[in-house]
Amino acid sequence: MSTALQGVWLRAQRREADRALAARDARIPGLNWVLDDDLLSGLLGESVRITRTRYKPHTSAVVAFRRGGNWTIDGAGSYGWASTTAPEHVGKLQRRADSSREHGGGVRLVRPDDRHADVVVAVGPLDEDWPLRPNLRWLRDHGLARLGALPEAGRFLDPPVSVLRYNPERRLVARVPSATLPVVVKTAVQADEAAAGLRLRRRLESHGIPVLPELADPECAAHGISASPYWGHGDLSGGDNDPATYRAGQALAAIHGMGPETSTDPTADVADLIRQLAATRSMITCLFPALEAPAVRLTGRLLEILGAVGPHAPQQVLVHGDFSADQILVDGQAVRIIDFDRVRTSDPARDLGSFAAVEDIADPAGAGPAAGGRKTAQLLEGYHAAGGHLSQTRVDAWAAFRLFLNSVDPFRNRASDWPAATDWHIRRALELIA
Repeated sequence: MSTALQGVWLRAQRREADRALAARDARIPGLNWVLDDDLLSGLLGESVRITRTRYKPHTSAVVAFRRGGNWTIDGAGSYGWASTTAPEHVGKLQRRADSSREHGGGVRLVRPDDRHADVVVAVGPLDEDWPLRPNLRWLRDHGLARLGALPEAGRFLDPPVSVLRYNPERRLVARVPSATLPVVVKTAVQADEAAAGLRLRRRLESHGIPVLPELADPECAAHGISASPYWGHGDLSGGDNDPATYRAGQALAAIHGMGPETSTDPTADVADLIRQLAATRSMITCLFPALEAPAVRLTGRLLEILGAVGPHAPQQVLVHGDFSADQILVDGQAVRIIDFDRVRTSDPARDLGSFAAVEDIADPAGAGPAAGGRKTAQLLEGYHAAGGHLSQTRVDAWAAFRLFLNSVDPFRNRASDWPAATDWHIRRALELIA
C-alpha cells in the first residue's frame, strides 16, 4: 500500500473509531463535531486541523485547532479552541460567550443543527481560552515586561512570537523576542503560589544540575508563569547524539543523588500510582472497549510489580517524573534538562523507564526484548558511570507504566492511527512485564 493510500485508510479508521465513540457517549451530542477535522472546518467555514483533545466522558470535550492551510505559521492567531458539553451545561458556554462579547472578545456559539438546540459548540481564539485567560492577560499587562520580553505592537501573541505548544485549558508555551536571546514563556492554569518551582530550580543549580536559569519571579509564578532563555539546537529526540545522551544520564544520576528535601511517604506514592492506573484504565475502556480486558490485566500486573511498600520497596529519591529525550535540550555535547513540573519522590527506575518507553513509542518497529533502544543504552551507561544503580527489570516495569499512561495520547493528539497506536501501547507494555 502506498504512503498516500495508507494515510487515507488510517484516517478512515480514525473517523470510524471517533464516530463509534460519539455514538456511545450520547450525553455529549456535539462530540463528533469537535473530533473531526472536516466537520469542524465546515462548521467554522474555514480549514482547520485539530491538534489536541481534552475529553471528559459524558461531560465535555474541548479541542485546540490550527487554522489555514499553512501549518508553519506559529502565531497565536493561527490557533483556536472549540468546546462542546452535555445539554445541562450549555448555559455555561452561553455565559462565557456573552461575557466575551461584552468585552469585545471573539468567543461565539455555533449550532450545527438547528433542529437540535442541545448540540452547541463554543469557539474562540487562543487568548480567550477561559481557564488560561486570566493568566494570559496578566502576562500581557505585567509579565512580559518583568521578563524583559519585547513583543511587537498588536496582538501580543502574534508573530514574531511563536507558539511552541498549546494544550487547551491547561497551558501555553511561546517563544517571545527580547533584547538579547528569545525567551521561552510557559503560562499554565495552575499557579505556583508558594514559588516551589523557583526554589527547586535554585536547588538544582546549587547541585550542579544542567538546567536553564529561571527568569520568572514569585509574582510571575503566582500567575502560572515560568520562563527561561531560549537555548540550544533542539532536543535529544532529534537524532543520535551519544555524548549528549551519556551526559544526560550522568545528570539524571546527580538528580537522584540529591535526595528529597523532606521525608518521603511511599504509601502516598503508591496511592498516586493506583489513581493514575485506575484513571487510565477507565479512559481506555471508554475510548476502546475492546481493550478493556488487556487494560485490566495490565493494571493489575503493574500494581503488583510497582506497588510494593515496606522493606522490599525501592529507595525513594527525587525524580524528574516525566523524563524523556524531548526534555533534554542539546547544543553539541552540552545538555540542559527542562520541565520539572512533575518532580516527586519515587523509585529512581521511574525516570529511566519513562525515557525508554518514549524511545519505544518513537520507533515501535525497533522495539526489542528490553525497553528502549540506543539512546536508552547510552543514557544508562552515563547513569551507571555517575554512580547510579538500577535493574533492567525495574526499568522495564516503569517503561510499561509510562506506555500505559501514554496509551491515551494518540487519541488526545489526534494521531491518524490512534486506535492501532493505543492497541500497540498496551501490547508493548504487557510484553515488557510478561
